[in-house]
Order: sequence, then structure tokens, then C-alpha cells
Amino acid sequence: MCRIRELTLGAVIISIIISAGCSTLKPDTPSYNNDKNPIVGLWFSESPDSVTYFIFYENLTFTAWSRSGADVPDYRYQYFGTWDVSGGNQYTTTGQHIGYGEVTALAIWRDLTILYDPASDTFTIPVYDNQEFHRISKIPEEPGIV
Repeated sequence: MCRIRELTLGAVIISIIISAGCSTLKPDTPSYNNDKNPIVGLWFSESPDSVTYFIFYENLTFTAWSRSGADVPDYRYQYFGTWDVSGGNQYTTTGQHIGYGEVTALAIWRDLTILYDPASDTFTIPVYDNQEFHRISKIPEEPGIV
């Protein structure tokens, strides 16, 4: 009888070891629920005179980079600020912005309205005609190419 208990206990221990060795634990990966704030993520726009990246973070801040295009004098600028939902698909950014509405490479502290289009997953800045931003990623991380 004692021998049966020893064999049963041994079989249980071996089963636990085998099942623990065969199971895989998935590492915690952040999940970004962009349904609540669909502008969270990395965005890109290119026009003849500039290339611009925006990163909108879940903590209601943003970082952006601009650099001049090939046909204008060279400038590079990084700027930052906060953003908030204005209503519907409209957002307002507050902070340093580079020359929107004016031809300048100087940063201006101002509020800008951003209009998000869920159908095309793009956004525009109305004061700057024809500049449309396209999503690169829903994960707000810095691009390695700036």
C-alpha cells in the first residue's frame, strides 16, 4: 500500500513538472485602445516644403518633429505640448508649433485645431491647407527615421 502512494505521488510530481515545462507565458504587451482617443499613435505628413511627424500619447501630451523639404532652406525642429478632445472628431493641441499659418521656421506657442477623419484614419490641421497626416502606428513611439 505504501508503495502505491509513493508511485502515485511520484506520478503527480512528474505531471506537474511536465505541464509547467510545456506551458508558455506570454509577456505583458501594452494594449492601446484607440477607440476612446483615436489620435493616439504615430502620424506622418509630407508636403513639398516639409516632412512632419506627430506622436500623440495617452497621457494627453504630444511630441512632433518637422524638417524642411528639398526645395527650401534646411531646418529641423522638435516641438511638444498637450492635446485635448474638443468634441466629436475635433482635437485641440496647445504648445509649440512650427509656423502653422505663417512661413517661418520659428516655433510659436499656440492652439491648433486638429480634425480626425475616422473613415480614412487621417487628420488635418485646417489652418495649414493640404496637409494630411497618415497613421504609421497606433502605438505612440518615436520613429527611428526622424
